[in-house]
Amino acid sequence: MAVNKWWAHDPNERYWLEITNREDIGTNLLAPQVDDRGKEYWSYALVREVRPGDLVLHWDKNHGPGVVGYSRVQGEAFASTITWQSRGTYGRHRSMSGPEPAWEAPLGGYRRLRHPVTQARLREIEPTIRSLRERLAEVAAGPLYFPFALSKSRPLRAAQGYLTKLPRALVEELPELRELRQLAISRPHESETPVLPSTSPSNLRKPTGYGRQRDAKRRQAVERYAMDLVLDHFRSLGYQVEDVGDHSPWDITARRNGNEIHIEVKGSTVTREAIDLTEGEVRHAEGVPTCLVVIDEIQLGDDLRCRGGRWRTWNDWVPVREELVATAYRHPLPEGGRDGRPCV
Repeated sequence: MAVNKWWAHDPNERYWLEITNREDIGTNLLAPQVDDRGKEYWSYALVREVRPGDLVLHWDKNHGPGVVGYSRVQGEAFASTITWQSRGTYGRHRSMSGPEPAWEAPLGGYRRLRHPVTQARLREIEPTIRSLRERLAEVAAGPLYFPFALSKSRPLRAAQGYLTKLPRALVEELPELRELRQLAISRPHESETPVLPSTSPSNLRKPTGYGRQRDAKRRQAVERYAMDLVLDHFRSLGYQVEDVGDHSPWDITARRNGNEIHIEVKGSTVTREAIDLTEGEVRHAEGVPTCLVVIDEIQLGDDLRCRGGRWRTWNDWVPVREELVATAYRHPLPEGGRDGRPCV
């Protein structure tokens, strides 16, 4: 069936919502290719539309109900099989099936939300959700595959389906999902000025302010400020400290009484629930005990002077490979490129 890919032109629209009562949440997306009547069903067909790196939120019917966690899509969807019994009107009168053709997409890196987004929480902001859906409908020119059913007679509830498309603007309405907003960005930056909404689906959201500072001088000022704070702190504890970031995959070496600590420092002007890491930083922390210090919410003036900041520390920090999200790729150039400028 043809899917209305209203999100296709915005690389930041990378969110989906699985609505399920399964116990193995986060393993995969798995849905039959047709419904009980032998017809394609939009909520099953959407499994084919997810792409590696997309984030799938999980609505657990059994515990909540509400959004309890999220996973990342690990690969392209493929044809598979499923043994299932649907639970809708037709499924109630249908016994368990044998293996049937299905669509499957692998998931990984499942994480439970620190603060689940309950159905009651969403009902608190139902007017906002209604407004968002109306604005999106004006520009999407077709089905939205919206994750929540909204009506005049009943309060908000999960849509009748399996997989739905979760608009980025809705994710950004919920502080509980800040962590996801910082993981799903396609080109990280830290916003400094408000972005005015337009009629484009991709601009139905509020300015978020997360990611990487685009101005090099401002970024360097924040990084230098965070480094100096950490250097001064360890000096005050009696350590001999050395800034090694220019030639090592960690930032600071601190030594005291024969003990050596490797320290990774991250500074940011916004509230951070995710950080950017290089492959070298990850490999080093996997092999050598490392202390991670994140100083966010730093105030940066027009004169590039910094002050304040919130400290958080992880001793013996080891990044988990399964939880890393690719935000950039290194692509070996294929053979066959022609010399010179392109000609039309």
